[in-house]
Amino acid sequence: MAADTPMNAQELETLVASVVRQILNEQRRDPQEAPPHSRAPQSQHRPLPGLDRLAFPERVAHLTQSTPARIGIGRAGLRYPTATYLTLRADHAFAKDAVVSEPSKEFLASLGAIELRTQAQDLDTFLLYPDNGRVLDEASLARLRNEGTRGVDVQIILADGLSAWAAEINKGLLPELQRALSAANFSHGKPIWVNRARIAVADQIGVELGAKATLICLGERPGLGTGDSLSIYLAWGPKLHQDNAEKNCISNIRPSGFSVQNAAAQAVDILSKAREIGAGGLAIGRIPTRTW
Repeated sequence: MAADTPMNAQELETLVASVVRQILNEQRRDPQEAPPHSRAPQSQHRPLPGLDRLAFPERVAHLTQSTPARIGIGRAGLRYPTATYLTLRADHAFAKDAVVSEPSKEFLASLGAIELRTQAQDLDTFLLYPDNGRVLDEASLARLRNEGTRGVDVQIILADGLSAWAAEINKGLLPELQRALSAANFSHGKPIWVNRARIAVADQIGVELGAKATLICLGERPGLGTGDSLSIYLAWGPKLHQDNAEKNCISNIRPSGFSVQNAAAQAVDILSKAREIGAGGLAIGRIPTRTW
């Protein structure tokens, strides 16, 4: 191709794809190795340019290996190096893909849950009008009343939130919660899955079923390169429009973060304290003997 001949769109796309593949190969980061139903890779530690010229290279090397954050990336003039720029763009794309992800039919079938949906009937509504994701639609409300388990100690709710990938990648959380709750003498009944859900949909479900507490697990807002992180929100004595100060949160539940086993254990610890004093949220923080 002559130097003064402009590229067409297809040629430019092919060139960009080639450069991205080269950068990913240099960093040994294969997008095909992502978890099932997810393109979001685990964070990779990046070598620090100019490490041999530092006064204390071992300290900086330890720092870069202890976090997926981009530190010590070097520069090209006044800009990021090309490799860093391209991985930033790729990680941003992974985060956006997580927001639009959908759970697989096989995953939903494996839960054995009552499948519900909110009044956010599509993704745009869910993102633009958060209140629609806090209330069940009429058909789901009727199904909840007909099929839900009433009067349990803890109602387990699973949801997509802002990343359905996160729920599927961390699918081991549900059985861990069920085992831990049963071991602590909490009844929990049949789990519930809610599509296009915000945290507060648990308020309505808890009130409708007369549960003593609700526990909702849903995908967190993705960060760069991550779409696999779940949060658990726990509420003792659920009520409509319950204040967040009366709830507790466990976040960063993911393969490279807080394990599903530890998350389940901490959730049961919080609920046990709430059962003891009859309140959750900030009230638990005032117990001087807490161990979590």
